[in-house]
Amino acid sequence: MNLPLPQVSLHPFLTAVTNPFSRARDFLHLPGTPEKPKVDKNRMKIIPYDQGKLIVIWFPTPKNVSYLKRHYSFHPTHLDDVISLIQRPKIDFDPDYIFFVLHFPEYNEESKKIESKEVDFFLTKNDVIMISNHDFPSFDNLIDTITKKRKNKQTYFSQGPGFLLYRSIDKLVDTIFPLVEQVEKALEVIDTDVFTKKPRIVAKQISFLRRNVTYFQTIMKPQVNSFMYLLETRHTLVDKELRTYFTNISDHMRKIWDRIEDVNELSDNLSRTFESYLSFKTNETIKVLTIFSATLLPLTFITNIYGMNLYFLPFAQHPDALFLIGSIMFAIAASMLAVFRWRGWI
Repeated sequence: MNLPLPQVSLHPFLTAVTNPFSRARDFLHLPGTPEKPKVDKNRMKIIPYDQGKLIVIWFPTPKNVSYLKRHYSFHPTHLDDVISLIQRPKIDFDPDYIFFVLHFPEYNEESKKIESKEVDFFLTKNDVIMISNHDFPSFDNLIDTITKKRKNKQTYFSQGPGFLLYRSIDKLVDTIFPLVEQVEKALEVIDTDVFTKKPRIVAKQISFLRRNVTYFQTIMKPQVNSFMYLLETRHTLVDKELRTYFTNISDHMRKIWDRIEDVNELSDNLSRTFESYLSFKTNETIKVLTIFSATLLPLTFITNIYGMNLYFLPFAQHPDALFLIGSIMFAIAASMLAVFRWRGWI
């Protein structure tokens, strides 16, 4: 039976808050995000369906690994990867199963950084195993969606383990789009602020943005390549129909990567524009100070000479000496400013 490709449901564009600096500093804050479900650590849930089951493990322990070792012929290195907290995204193929290590970006409001949340998947002939080693609300919400409503259960489990895996990964990938939209919105905010806000504020905004965009790229790049490798590799667990569905995920990944690449290029250009503008303002300030100093130099010289109280100086004994010398100093300053104006320096 040929199944139609599901529609891609992009999250609505999120409006940034009023304060521009706050918008850039907190640009990935997602208003209305569901509260994080309380999940007990070191917990394992087994959900049977038809002839197989879904196994979900939070914060795996050696006991959980022993369970997987007893019931499945997983390679020891893959079981070690499940325990490890630092793994690059990858997709490994074994004759009896496929092992996925995927990372999903999430914004940390306390540190103002994008963080990587790892989820591991095993796809076997009958079962799907999902393992999370982090506090990851999107993953917890996914499991709640799958298990708590009968209608959702029917949707996720009706076409076997491959379709269950596809729907789960697709759901998690869809949660990345609001993040991308907020990054793009932050770029627009900085573009507006670059000529109107204080340089210190704009520099901080650009630094926050470029740091998060760079880390976003490091998360997404290996996964784009991994899904391309999945589509090019033939495996008994991924038939032609399921490969078509995974193509949909690969397209999503590529779309996210392209949009983040665009933001990265634009932020680089914006940074160079800001540096040029800042350099121009600095030069203008230095020019004003130089003109001010040059104008005062002859006036300072005259006041120092007449400060010696020498009787033979011109107008030294004149009753209107203050007025005459002041007029001469004013004329000198006015002449210098006129010359500066004529040369186009002011």
